[in-house]
Order: sequence, then C-alpha cells, then structure tokens
Amino acid sequence: MTKKILLTLIALTTGITGCDSSIDNTMDKSHGMSEERLKQIKPYLKKYIDEEKLPGMVTAVARRGKIVHFESFGYSNYEKRKPLEKDALFRIYSMTKPVTGVALMIMLEEGKLRLEDPVSNYIPEFEDIRVLSSSKEKSNLLQSARRPVTIRDLATHTSGIAYTFSANNEIRKIYNRHGLSPYYFVDNLNSYSKGESLLTAGSKGFDDICSFSEKLASQAPLMHQPGDRYTYGMGIDVLGCVIARVSGLSFAEFLKRRIFDPLNMNDTFFQVPKEKAHRFTNLYANPQGLKSYFPEFDAESLQESPHLVLVDDASTSPFLSATTVFDGGSGLVSSALDYLTFIQMLENDGVGNGVRILGRKSIELMSNNHLSIETRNNSEYTGTGSSFPAGIGIGLTVGVTLDPALAGRYGTQGQYFWGGAAATDFWIDPEEDLVAVLMTQVLGSPWPATQDFEALVYAAIND
Repeated sequence: MTKKILLTLIALTTGITGCDSSIDNTMDKSHGMSEERLKQIKPYLKKYIDEEKLPGMVTAVARRGKIVHFESFGYSNYEKRKPLEKDALFRIYSMTKPVTGVALMIMLEEGKLRLEDPVSNYIPEFEDIRVLSSSKEKSNLLQSARRPVTIRDLATHTSGIAYTFSANNEIRKIYNRHGLSPYYFVDNLNSYSKGESLLTAGSKGFDDICSFSEKLASQAPLMHQPGDRYTYGMGIDVLGCVIARVSGLSFAEFLKRRIFDPLNMNDTFFQVPKEKAHRFTNLYANPQGLKSYFPEFDAESLQESPHLVLVDDASTSPFLSATTVFDGGSGLVSSALDYLTFIQMLENDGVGNGVRILGRKSIELMSNNHLSIETRNNSEYTGTGSSFPAGIGIGLTVGVTLDPALAGRYGTQGQYFWGGAAATDFWIDPEEDLVAVLMTQVLGSPWPATQDFEALVYAAIND
C-alpha cells in the first residue's frame, strides 16, 4: 500500500470596506500616504519575480477605509508566462484561520459557545483523550489529561494537537499511520518529474470535518497537556466542526451565510467554481523549503529548478473538485480584494458593506494576546524549531504584536496578523487605521518578501 505523505499547509487572504461601511475600490491619494513611496512597492518586490524566486504577487493596502495601493505583477502560470491579474484566486491556507476566528466570535456573541467550554461537549470523542508522556525515558507512554481541551485551546494552538511538521517523532508517526489530516495529500514526493504537479489527490480522505475530528481524538494522543504550550496545529480545523455542530449548518454554509454573503465576498470558497477556474493560480514550492514540511523529501533531485517547483497545476487542481471536508485551518481559496474586504471589516469595528458582522469588543477579545509569558517561553513558534519570538503573542486564531521593537517588525502595539503556507500574508494596524495583504503561491518560501512589503508600506505613511 502506498504510503500517504500528508500535506499540511498554512494560510491568508484580503479585502477592504470603507469607513462608511461600503466597499470603495477607487484608488485614493488623500489618506496620509505618500504616493511616491507607494509607487516603490511594485518595482522593489518585482525583483523576486525577475530572480525567479516567486512566480507573481498581488499587493493591496488600505488606510482609513480607502485603497491606497493595489498592484499585480508576475505570473499566475510561470511556465506559460500567463500574467497574474488583480482578481486572481489564491490558496490562502492558514489565512483561513482568522475567518474561522470570526465564526467563533459570532458564536460567542450569540451565547452558543464559551471559550472555556470543553470540546467534548460537542465532540464526545475528546472526553477521554490521552496525552503523550513528556518524559524522555517514557516518551511512548500515555497519561491522562489534567483538564479538558477547551475551545480557547483550539483557537490559540494550546490544545496539544499538532501538524505533522510541528509534531515530535511519536506524534508524527501516529498522524501519518492513520492519515490524520483534513487536507489534500501527496502520494510520493520523490516521484516528481519536471513539469508535473506534485499534488495529485482529489480527496481529503474523510466524509466531513467532524469525521476527521472524531478520528483525530480517537486515534492520536495530545502532544502535551492542554494549555501547557503553544503548538501550531490542526485545532482550528476541529473548531470548524464545533461551529458546524452548534450552528446546525455545514461549516462552509455557515461562513457563506454569516460572513461571505453579507460582505459580498464572492471570491472566497472551499471549491473554485467552474466559471472562475481561469482565475485560479498555479501553486509552486521552493525545493529546500519543502523539506521544512517533509524532511524525507529529496530536494537535491530538483537542482534544475532551484527555486520554483510546480506543486499544484491550476487546471487540474483538486480545489476544482467538489469536497465535503471544510477545513477551517487551511481550506479556503480567495482573492486579494475579497480578503482585504474581510480584514477591513475587522478594522472597521466589525462593520462591512453596511452590515455588522461582529461587535467591537468581540474583535478586541479576538485580537488580544491569550498566552501567558510562561506558555510562550515554553513553546516553539509554528513548528520551526525556533523559540517563540519576543514581542509576539497569540490571540484567537491570529498573531498579535505586543512590542514592535522586541518583535523586530514595523507596526504598532496591538497590530494583529497571520500568514499562509504559500507565503501569503496580511496585517491589521488599528492605531494607524491600516490594513495590508500580500498574495503569492510558493510553499516553503525562504524569501523575505513580506518583511520588505511591510517596511515599504510603513515608510509611505506621511502624516
């Protein structure tokens, strides 16, 4: 039987709504941003395309509810040199997580969920979940959980649920053995031939997100005690099951009714509609970067393509096929403008397109740090093996800047953000009334395009 190597991916997307609660797609020059400096964004970032490091990018910035920068450059299909358009559709991967976060806050506002609710209230299989021993001498032994896994644990990555790339060896083996991932998978990474697509599977392996969540709880222990550490993982996918069961809707239908339709986000979905397939982009990977997700991958075999390897051909992608597994941690496709609409709603105190999605206090709760100093000090960050960054906290499905100087990034205390596995990114700076999004499609990208974009945007503020 062919071993299935699970493709665990992360995510992001963008959208913008005016301060008057209506979408303003016109370019605006009167909102405290230097037009001359904003014009430097495209030529500076284009070096990544010219050096064949990234296929293309769409970048968008809004300040005070107005779009001040919106550009596309490079290619959606690098091999055919098909130009990347502004309305291109991207796999936003972990940028799906903040969308799930907003769904959670809607449920909290309506009193249908509470942060300290045990997950077992909604998924009974979590009732007797076990925890892998932290003892090096007894690393394969199981122990009882000291307390239940809670909704807050899922939303802050403190549940003990991991990804294969963030898991220790014991948990990784269990995930791989039982196929515990709600994402599309790769049959054999090392069977790649130039010009082929690595991602060939048309199924996510489960009937729905709840059957995945039940199997995860039944067949895999937690990597650590709930709340002890931050471990980047599939907990937010499980959160999607909770929301589906509480709402009585599929998770996809809940997002459509409560977020996408009210905001006119018509380009955000789990499956790319046939009539929009021509706007879908190819997905690439950096060969060395793939090893961060798949240590067994032989990157040396791809020396003729040192920077960009085709992972998912847009014309044959499984994202074009119907799915019933709606994974709230990584499953959405979106456009830059749609995601800008979404994050501008958050910046506009929960109102977008004339509709209130959330209350202001819910957004404050979502975007404030929920991790103690002890938890952060005891944690790695996003499965990289590096320590948790100074000056960074974790809110409910988002990262939070606690101290820009310690974090070593532009921005303001209280800025919140997240990115996706394919090198997409966004941030929201409430103090500066600023939102920004970058879309590209490269897994394992080592290039600092996001940091460059961030520096260029903040350098353009002139008030």
